[in-house]
Amino acid sequence: MDKQDIERLARQDLVMTPLVYGESMIMRIDRMSADDIDFALLQHVASGPYTGIYVNKAINERPKFERPDAELGLKVYMVDPDADDIDSFFLEKRSFRFWFQDGVEEPSQMATANHFFSEICSAEDFPRDYVHFIKKVLVEVRKYVMIKTLELDLCPVLEMDESQTDTLVQQELLVATAVSKLNTESSGGGAPVQRVSSFKKLSRGPSMREKKAPSKRGRALIWIAKKQKILNILEDAYPSTMPVQELVRLAGFDKSEMQTFGVLLRKLTEKGLIKEMDKGRWMRLPKSIAGDAQEEQHHDVQVVKNIPVLSGNEQPTIAIITLLYCEKLAVDAMMDRKTTYVRYKTGGEAQVYTVGMIGPHKVVSTKLARTGSVQSAMISAGNMVTRLLGSFNQVEHVILLGVGGGLADYEDYRNHMRLGDVVISTPSQEGGPLYIYCKQDEKDDSFSARTYCSSDPLFQNLAKDLHDKAATDVFYGRPWEKYMEDSQDVLDLEETRFNKPPPRADKLYKTENQRVVEVEHPEGPDSPDGAPVFNLHYGVIGAGRAVTRQEDVRQGFALDNGIKAYDCDFHPVLDSIEGNCKNSFIIIKGISDYFDGTKKKDWHAYAALTAAAYMKALVLAFPYEAPMTP
Repeated sequence: MDKQDIERLARQDLVMTPLVYGESMIMRIDRMSADDIDFALLQHVASGPYTGIYVNKAINERPKFERPDAELGLKVYMVDPDADDIDSFFLEKRSFRFWFQDGVEEPSQMATANHFFSEICSAEDFPRDYVHFIKKVLVEVRKYVMIKTLELDLCPVLEMDESQTDTLVQQELLVATAVSKLNTESSGGGAPVQRVSSFKKLSRGPSMREKKAPSKRGRALIWIAKKQKILNILEDAYPSTMPVQELVRLAGFDKSEMQTFGVLLRKLTEKGLIKEMDKGRWMRLPKSIAGDAQEEQHHDVQVVKNIPVLSGNEQPTIAIITLLYCEKLAVDAMMDRKTTYVRYKTGGEAQVYTVGMIGPHKVVSTKLARTGSVQSAMISAGNMVTRLLGSFNQVEHVILLGVGGGLADYEDYRNHMRLGDVVISTPSQEGGPLYIYCKQDEKDDSFSARTYCSSDPLFQNLAKDLHDKAATDVFYGRPWEKYMEDSQDVLDLEETRFNKPPPRADKLYKTENQRVVEVEHPEGPDSPDGAPVFNLHYGVIGAGRAVTRQEDVRQGFALDNGIKAYDCDFHPVLDSIEGNCKNSFIIIKGISDYFDGTKKKDWHAYAALTAAAYMKALVLAFPYEAPMTP
C-alpha cells in the first residue's frame, strides 16, 4: 500500500450502523467513500469536529460471521443513577472485532488493534455513558485508516460465573460508568430500541446468595473506582482544599449516590487519606505524615496561617518543584528531619512546603496545585513559584522534577530509552537552552519557540561529574539505586504504589505511512556489572502541544534541537524562575510514556521515584561549606 492509497483512505468517511441482534447491541463502523453511502438509511450526519461521520438507522441484522483479523474486549461495571439500591450495578462486556484493509500484514494488524484498545481503555478519562463512549470509538477509528470495519458488541453479562475464563477480555475496567438509554430510531419506523431493558440487574437480596463471590467482587471494583476518583481529584488539587460540591461534580456522583459519597469520605478519613480542613472543604493527606508515622520518620507537620520566617541557618538553599502528588511524595522520601508547613485558604491558592535535609544540604520541596482551566492553572503555577522564592529568600538553586515523555530510538540502544529511565536537562551546545517551549500561531499556523537557559552551569557540571564518576569509579557505582531502596519504608505507607510495572507494560509503537506497528525495544549487550535499574540520558527538554501531538513533527523537532524528552508545559514555572533572577536550575524527568508524560499514568509513581533518586545523588554532590561557629 503506497502513499496515495493511504491518502485516499484518509479521505473516506465513517458510517456507523446499529445492529439489533439478540441480547446484544452491535455498532458496525465501516470506512467507505461518499459514492458508496446509502443516504436513504441515514439518521444523523455529524458536523463540526465530527464531520465525515454518518449514523444509519438501526437495523435487525446479524453481525459479520467471518473471522475478524483481531478481537479484543473488556468488562465494564456500570451503576444506575435511578436505582433504589445504590449498590446495584450492571456488568457489560464490550468486544471489539477488527477487519483491516487489504495488504495490512498480521503484525501491523495486532499492533494497531492493541494501540487502539489502549487509547479506548484509559480509565482516567473513560466515558461515563454510551453516547460519549461511542463518540470516542468513532474518533479513534477515524485516526487509524488501516481499519476497514470495526464491530463494537455491547453485551450484558447475564451470568456472573467467574469459574469460566474469558480469553477475549483483556481488561476489567475499574470505572463506575453511568447506565444510560441508547435510543436509536429503527429503519422500520417502529419504536426506539431500549438498550437498558435487556440488562439483568445485579443487586443484594436472596437471588444473589448463590452468586455471593461474584457480587462481592463487582461491588469491590466499583468501590475502588469511586474511591480512586475522589483521591485523584484531591491529589491534583493538593495542597488546595476542594469544596464538597465541586468534588461531587468532578467525581461524577449523582444525587442518588450521596449516601455512597458520604460513606466513601468517612472511610477515606478513617484511613488517614483525606481530611476535612474546614466545614465542607476536603484535602488529600499523605499517610506518611499522619499519626505515628511522623515520629518514626522525624517528620513534623504544621498547619499554619502564615509560613514562618526561618533564621539564616535554617533557610534552605535548594528548592525542588513538583506538579504531581506522587512526585512530591517521592521527593520527600529522599529527605531526612523534615518539617512540612501546610498553609491553606478557604478560597484561593494554598501552599505546602517541606523543609528537610539531604546530606548536609537544607532543601525545600513544594507541589503546584492543578485546578481550574489550563490557563488559570498556568497562572497559578507561576504565582506559587514566586511565593516559594519569596518565602525562602536564601534559595539560589532550583530543581524542576517530574514525569515526562521519552524519545524512542528504534535502532540504537544507546540513544533509546525505556519507561522509568531518567532524563537530565543538558544543553546540546555550550550556552544553549535546557528547555524549549513551542507554540503555534492561530492566525498563520507558524511556530514560535521560547528557550530557557541557565546562566550558572553548576547543576550541569555536577551532572557531568556524576556521569563520569559512575562510569570510571567501580566503588561509586550507581548510588541512586540504593536511594530508591532506602525510600521504600516511607513510601510503603502511602496508598500510591511506587513499584515498577511489569515489562509487558512498556510497549513501543511506531507509525509508518499512518500504520501503527508495535516494534521491539533495541537491546544492547549485557553489562559486566549487571543491568542498571534505570538508565540516565542527557539533553534538552521540550514542550508544547503544537509539536507533541503529531509524531512526525515531534520527532523532527526533537532531532533538530537535541531534545530527549517532552513534558506537559512547565514554561510558566520557568518564566517565574527567570523573573526572580534564579540563574541556577535543572530539570529532571522520569520517563512515564513516549509522549509528554500524560499518557501512561500507571508509570507515573515509579518514574517519579527514579527521578527523585537521581535528584538525591545530584544534591549530595553539591559543594558544601560548613557554617562558621562563633
